[in-house]
Amino acid sequence: MKTPLPPLNTWQRLLLVLLTLAMIAGVELLLRNEQARLSVLSQQQQLAAADQVRTRLEKELNIPLYLTASLASYLTAKSGQLEAQELDILLAGLVRQSSYIRNIGIAPGNRIQHVYPLAGNEQAINLYYPDLPLQWPAIASMISSRRALLSGPLDLVQGGRGFIYRYPLYLEDGSYWGIISTVIDLAPVWQLLTNSAKELGIEVALRGLTTEGEVTPAFFGEQQLFNPRSLQLNVAIRGAEWQMAVKEAPVTGSRLTLLRLGLYATALCILYLLSRLLATVYRLRQSRDALTESEQRLRSIYDNVLDGIITVDRSGRIQTANSACSRIFGYQTDALLGQKWTFLLANAQQVERQIEQQMQQATPEQQQLECQGLRADGQSFELLLFHTPMPQAHYYKLLVLRDITERKRIERLQNDFVATVSHELRTPLTSINGALSLAVGGALGPLSTQQQKMLEIAQHNCRQLHQLVNDLLDFEKLSSGNMPLKILPFDLLPLLQQLSQQLASSQQRQFELKADAATYPVLADEARVRQICLNLLSNALKFAESDTPITLQLLTHAQQVELQVDDIGKGVPAAFEPMLFQRFAQADSASSRAQSGTGLGLAISKQLIDKMHGDIGYQRLANGSRFFIRLPLASS
Repeated sequence: MKTPLPPLNTWQRLLLVLLTLAMIAGVELLLRNEQARLSVLSQQQQLAAADQVRTRLEKELNIPLYLTASLASYLTAKSGQLEAQELDILLAGLVRQSSYIRNIGIAPGNRIQHVYPLAGNEQAINLYYPDLPLQWPAIASMISSRRALLSGPLDLVQGGRGFIYRYPLYLEDGSYWGIISTVIDLAPVWQLLTNSAKELGIEVALRGLTTEGEVTPAFFGEQQLFNPRSLQLNVAIRGAEWQMAVKEAPVTGSRLTLLRLGLYATALCILYLLSRLLATVYRLRQSRDALTESEQRLRSIYDNVLDGIITVDRSGRIQTANSACSRIFGYQTDALLGQKWTFLLANAQQVERQIEQQMQQATPEQQQLECQGLRADGQSFELLLFHTPMPQAHYYKLLVLRDITERKRIERLQNDFVATVSHELRTPLTSINGALSLAVGGALGPLSTQQQKMLEIAQHNCRQLHQLVNDLLDFEKLSSGNMPLKILPFDLLPLLQQLSQQLASSQQRQFELKADAATYPVLADEARVRQICLNLLSNALKFAESDTPITLQLLTHAQQVELQVDDIGKGVPAAFEPMLFQRFAQADSASSRAQSGTGLGLAISKQLIDKMHGDIGYQRLANGSRFFIRLPLASS
């Protein structure tokens, strides 16, 4: 319920009128000064932005022109004598240094005899400049003046439009040798200018100046931008004289309007606040009551969650604890306060080290780890611990403690069930696969085409099911710690050479193996490393684009050997990357589901690598994916 405005007497009303008039006069004076300041600021910003666009255009466009001048200097020093092979190498290097160069032509005696690159520019070969009636007068003037000329935009003989930078070459004896012409691609230059102007929020136009001082029509932007009110700048381009016009930026009144409204609104608010003072006191009292109710509600939720929640200070002593802590650990809540929180753990020192490592390596977000809790009666149990740094000065860390004894029991039952089923399926699958292999091989007599096709499909699916069973058994052995490993030194290079040759032959795909050293000794289980590498290469074959090579690269670090497997394709979806090495994890897309797989390969590879004290990971590339493994380097 709103409190009504208090009545005002005559003096109060007169004071309000005087304050209102004074404020109106002050606001209008301030607005006039602000408008003048904004006008000057707008002009300064426009000049700065135009200068940035001009500087960027001059820098990018002059690079190929200076490269042409350097080529001319080199030809002069060589007296115009260059072999075709030497010229190809020289021109290729110049073209690579600037993305704006479309081609470079060499025209001894005004006839183009060499163009690089030749592809797409064949029509320019043997072009004789005097045969160009529209361009020859300017070219002849350029030759006589011995000054380079940038012409354009022009329609090119080889198609398209662009600028042509022609440089007349005179030898050291003063004789005229010919012309070096560089064709500048028009599209990327205009794109650079458009993007730069758009980025800085301005609109620009370009026109040229002839040698007689006359202006040409605008060849970029709108001609109407060249008017007495626009800002015009000279552009220093080698071989040409350009002018840039910048559209006049109007001084909008939006900011002045907002300022006016803000000031008047402030005055009204002052008057309103005077009348609402008592109502504010009442609302503060209501807010206090609501805050107390909110705290009670949050405390009720805090005490009724199933997980234990405690906060600790920098010394590790418990500051607060909810009721679930008492239920999980068997202590009274008051008995927990002030105690070191690690007395709730059976392996306290190990957990503290793990937490410190996570806090040093990870971002300041919630982290979790599994450990052993310790109840008041001395009984240990499975505990999942979440820890989060807190920014408050009084509290240092938030800990969430979850009893996962039942969950672990169910997981063990699931693993036992999977292992039992996998063992029971392995023997009949082996028999079925053998029988199908005999049938496909012709042991049962000739087969029709349809029978052969159906048996091959059945054999393929049987092998996939057999692989799934093997993966399940491997994963169960790894999870239970029953996977034996033979850690011995061996050379990784021959293994990769054998696998790549085998897959290249069977899959009809190209593999590129890059290795700078003769040997790459690692300390690991050779059979399991073979399994990991085969899984990574198979994944690359599945998800790479067809007819693209799979690249393998070996690198040696201080104490590790790294293998990188790169493929060209769509890569792993960003949302799926955190689940990449989890069991049964497959990207939820039509393209990935179309590929066969169990979703266990990377999970098994991850556990095997961990047990061999190595590392496995994924990196997103610009045009594909990279999986890498790192293994301990075997000492010589």
